[in-house]
Amino acid sequence: MPNTSPQRTSTCVFVCLWATAVLTVVLVVLLGGEIAPTPWTHITVQGTKCVSEPVQGWFFPAGKHGCITAIDSTNHRNRKLKEIASHPDNIHYSFQVPPVDAGGGFSRWQRRLYAVLRLRLLHIDGYFSGHSSRVTLKTSLGYTTAGELYRPSLIASSYQERKLSCNSVKRHVFRGQTFDCSPQVLAVLFSLHHDRYLLNLLIPTRREDTNEFTNRNLGRVTDVYVTFFSQAVWYMRVLMALQVLFFPVVAVLLWKFRRSVAALERPPNHLECVLALLAMALLTMNCPVEVASLVVECPWLVVVNDVRKNFFYASFMTFFLYLTDKHLEPGRVCPHAKRAINLSIRSGTLAIIIVDMTEHIVSIQNPLAATYEPMHLSMSMLMYAMLACYLCCISVRTCAALDAIRRKGVAQEEETRCQEAMVLVLTWVVFCLSAADFVLKRLHDGMWMWEYSLGELEIENTGGFLLGVFCMWNTYTCVLLVVYSPLKKAPEPRGHEDRHDAGGRGAAAGQAVPLLCRPEGDHLMKTGECRTIEASSLWKHKTPTAPPCLANVEVLGPASIPIIPPRHCHQD
Repeated sequence: MPNTSPQRTSTCVFVCLWATAVLTVVLVVLLGGEIAPTPWTHITVQGTKCVSEPVQGWFFPAGKHGCITAIDSTNHRNRKLKEIASHPDNIHYSFQVPPVDAGGGFSRWQRRLYAVLRLRLLHIDGYFSGHSSRVTLKTSLGYTTAGELYRPSLIASSYQERKLSCNSVKRHVFRGQTFDCSPQVLAVLFSLHHDRYLLNLLIPTRREDTNEFTNRNLGRVTDVYVTFFSQAVWYMRVLMALQVLFFPVVAVLLWKFRRSVAALERPPNHLECVLALLAMALLTMNCPVEVASLVVECPWLVVVNDVRKNFFYASFMTFFLYLTDKHLEPGRVCPHAKRAINLSIRSGTLAIIIVDMTEHIVSIQNPLAATYEPMHLSMSMLMYAMLACYLCCISVRTCAALDAIRRKGVAQEEETRCQEAMVLVLTWVVFCLSAADFVLKRLHDGMWMWEYSLGELEIENTGGFLLGVFCMWNTYTCVLLVVYSPLKKAPEPRGHEDRHDAGGRGAAAGQAVPLLCRPEGDHLMKTGECRTIEASSLWKHKTPTAPPCLANVEVLGPASIPIIPPRHCHQD
């Protein structure tokens, strides 16, 4: 492999580059933690029990067309209304977020919305009035605009079946509130292009489409809550600002790196190729395509993010693998590990992309689909296992590469060896922080499921860390593009240039250069006093020497060829 060590970078410049990168990351972490401390916001809304007739097919929890609630119906003079309120098939739970009396609606910066169902059941003598592992819901999801608060447009409507895990002893706690059953995802939206969203729920005893009885063993539901999760506005603004800032910087450095590699007389080596691939992947990550969601409704952007995010992860892991392989002798440490790790990176990344894209495409087509929770949990566990295996393998290779750097080289190469070791250690640190970023994002995407399984997680105030990791990817790649950028070959002295030109003219054309052969002393050549040989054999190592067939002779060249003093040839 051609030498790609950062040996032409002085120690002062090398340290200054990395120090600037670290200070930039620290600054982004501090500012991000102050401006956007949490990447997600949430609000838990208690469902309004509506028993009156719907308005244009919808139940509104409050406002001018607010429904008559079940509590109001008990004090209502209309006896028929009281009878209606006593049957569960006539109680509709209505949710509107944000509430009308709360002022403004959703911002288009928030981009995602998860609606998570939480139930409270009736307790009799400390136990539920019934128990069931499944609940059937009739759900309608719509949106309203600022000018038409009471004219909802339908997004989706269907019957939903969700698995429940209810426990009267160990109750689920979320942000200080207790619930009897496990949280379940009702709806997923990947574009918040409208001001408000309206959700109507019915827990029926009979399905109208199949005429089957449902929810017989569920027990009596006393309250229904829905927690709405959405991305924080300021977090998304800071993230897009970083994308806009780093996109031209990475593009310019990648262009200069490509020009430097193209100017070489040799083809690019593997490390330069994977470094360029890493920069291209980061360039796609920095491309602020999310601006389109501020103008038009673009739920499909989540699929684009799936592709470019996994493309970057795969590129970074491949680069780290080749960086360690650069210092290891073939077959010294786990001879088949490189091929196995490469295969696992490609197959694992492809599997993650396929599953995530399938999950998101299904949710885009039907926001009320039930694919999110099981696929998210299973894929998350698979990803964590793959990440742990890769971390173990790459840590072993990093230690072996550091040991190889320590043992190789001479005293004057100490500066280069220190720089190589520092790049390896920093790359390992970047990978560990990237792994933590990956785990945190998966936990954020399914926070309600993980908190139900693992208890309350203190992962809300992690916005500064996530923004710092994104900045770290950019500064790390920028420094590598500068450090590993190959330099042009230094100009050679005039004498060497003339010698190469003289030999090149004869050797390039495959011509024979006549040389005068004069015997030394009284010894005569058996083959005659004169011989012609090809110049390529003389200038093979840039300095003409006497060929093996001519012993004890003085070689005299043409006027343009320097004369070599007599010398003895090496015996074959």
